[in-house]
Amino acid sequence: MDGENTNCRAGTGFVDSHCHLDLVSVCDGTSISWIKESGCLPVSWSYCGRAQRADDLRKYLARQKEAIARLNREGLRCYYLCGIHPRDITPDLTPSLVSELLQPFLDDPLCLGIGEIGLETGSDREKEILSAHLAVAAKAARRGKVAGIHTPRGNKEAVTAQVLEMLEDCRHWRRSIVVDHCTRDTIARVLQMGLWAGITMSPEKTGTRDLAEIVNAHGNNIGSIMLNTDSGASYHRDLWALRRDESIEKSARAALLNDNALSFFGLS
Repeated sequence: MDGENTNCRAGTGFVDSHCHLDLVSVCDGTSISWIKESGCLPVSWSYCGRAQRADDLRKYLARQKEAIARLNREGLRCYYLCGIHPRDITPDLTPSLVSELLQPFLDDPLCLGIGEIGLETGSDREKEILSAHLAVAAKAARRGKVAGIHTPRGNKEAVTAQVLEMLEDCRHWRRSIVVDHCTRDTIARVLQMGLWAGITMSPEKTGTRDLAEIVNAHGNNIGSIMLNTDSGASYHRDLWALRRDESIEKSARAALLNDNALSFFGLS
């Protein structure tokens, strides 16, 4: 590591506002040391990926909590959100069970809120579970907790519109909500609603050129945008590379990579 890397060990070099750190630690464990050395502060969002029953979700959430606690004990400052990803909705999951599953984790100081929740296809079933999540999140917001909302790759604009329609009733706590995986085509309405917008920087999603176009188009709202890698099976290093990319002005990079996420999560 060079001098800049060494300097960032004393504080936060950049924030990865959405990754799946528990999966990274299992599937790409060698990256954990790099994350520490780079000065990255990761916030891990829930994604089980193998749930068949609600009890699988219960066990997964407990494992995620322990994984984040262990990584902190091993010297990596990190946090997490707890929630049920729309791709993890099991046949026996009821709206009332959502609250029961999440409540035990919301008192954990390492748990910053609820996520990853949202819509994948926009089905009535997904909307039922998202509504249950939002009811819990609204109460948690009064305690300083946040909510991280998923939008899908497929049918992006239509499903994002459905997500935003469901968030209309959440305007009184909108500054505690980030709508993630925004693109050039979806970010405008998210920002217009006064919500935070998340952008995933990775080879499969948003590149630096796309980000530069978003910054140029929405410069007045730069303070409401944060970046992430959404890393899971392997850790993407796009945020680290962006730190030195002069195609985006230095103060904008500082806001996007660090300051905005620290403010949103209450970690300033």
